[in-house]
Parts: sequence; C-alpha cells; structure tokens
Amino acid sequence: MSADVPVTPAPAAGVRTVSVQVVTPDGVAWEGPVRSVTVPSQAGALGILARHEPVAAVLVRGTVRLRPVAGEPRELAITGGFVVVDDDDVTVLVDALA
Repeated sequence: MSADVPVTPAPAAGVRTVSVQVVTPDGVAWEGPVRSVTVPSQAGALGILARHEPVAAVLVRGTVRLRPVAGEPRELAITGGFVVVDDDDVTVLVDALA
C-alpha cells in the first residue's frame, strides 16, 4: 500500500459494507470500506452494494463513485479497465486515472 493512500476507519457495527480497492498500474489509488460503489461498465452504470452477486465486467471511460462509510463521497475519473466482485470484496483495476 502506498503511503499517500488514505486509511478509512472501520465501519460501525451493523453497517453493511463492501471492501473496495481501486488499483492503477502505479499502485493502489484508493481502498477502504464503502456503503456503495458505482462503476462505468460497457453495459451501463453498475451499482454495487453489500451481498452483491459475483461479477466481472469491462469498464469504459467514466467515473467510479464511492460512498465511504466515513467521510465525503469520492469520485475517480478513469480511462477504462475492469471490475471484479467476489463476496463483499470489490477490486477495480483501471488502465489509468483520467
């Protein structure tokens, strides 16, 4: 993990979250627990909440929207990539941040 990656506090008890990691070729751009994440897939916006079915999807240029458990919502502009959802773990592999 890069030293400039913000550390997000653990979620409060009872809050359903997913663990998200956004990875670029240069390293981890963002990681932490979120209430939801939305990614720009080829089929349209894909919203991911806790207990989402496993999925892998190709991403297009657009914005990854994160709703962290603590703090303000975040948006990361990406050039493309893909997303993998497995249990409550979401990995967003991006070509580059736009």
